[in-house]
Amino acid sequence: MKHVAQIDELTKEVIKRIEASEGRKRSRTAEEQLRFEHAVHVLLTDLWKAVKCTPIRECSINKRSGWYSENPRYRDPLLTYKQMIAVFDGLLKIGFIEVTREGHFDRTIYQGKTTRFVARDELLERLQELDGHPAISIKPDLDAETIILRNKVDGRKVLQEYDDTPATERHRASLKKINSCFLKHWFDLEVQDTELTKLEARIANHATKEPIDFSQRTLVRIFSNGSFKQGGRFYRDLVAERTQ
Repeated sequence: MKHVAQIDELTKEVIKRIEASEGRKRSRTAEEQLRFEHAVHVLLTDLWKAVKCTPIRECSINKRSGWYSENPRYRDPLLTYKQMIAVFDGLLKIGFIEVTREGHFDRTIYQGKTTRFVARDELLERLQELDGHPAISIKPDLDAETIILRNKVDGRKVLQEYDDTPATERHRASLKKINSCFLKHWFDLEVQDTELTKLEARIANHATKEPIDFSQRTLVRIFSNGSFKQGGRFYRDLVAERTQ
């Protein structure tokens, strides 16, 4: 697709610009390079989705190294702490992004907040000029985990690993059918242009409202209290979950 080719070309360009700014004394290994380039694509894709939200949303990155190895069921296996941070720092260095909120992690209570950032100037303009829309051009991964088990540890919600059973496999297969159906259709808002600015302002000024992201076109099921007998409600896709 033409639109996918455009974001791929932008990814290749950004890879070269970051590498030129690094001044590395040795090249990355083949595996490190694969993960580095994947991280560039992941962050740029998320930034493209962000600028197409109503209103534009912030992106986030988890800068705690342990997060990338915890609960592998819910993680992208190609994303590693080392390469994600290398790409993030590279985007900062070439002036393509700016941090809007520094993250932090309190080891005494094992809680924190992710670092938030947005596209700047040149990158913002480049992303806005890309043809098409990421909600259509970027297809969600239907094989990503959609059956999520949460538990409470010291009063905080955490993701929990689990062994698959006939029930979890049945839940996953059913949800894959539902999500496949969603991707064959388009959900939209019938909002007049004159009302769009007012809608964006209402969302931006409401502490609990999230920007409208049309790229979140699939669902997950979240079970609670470490049991598949509790919860199981349908929620938005796993994107938000991956940033926590």
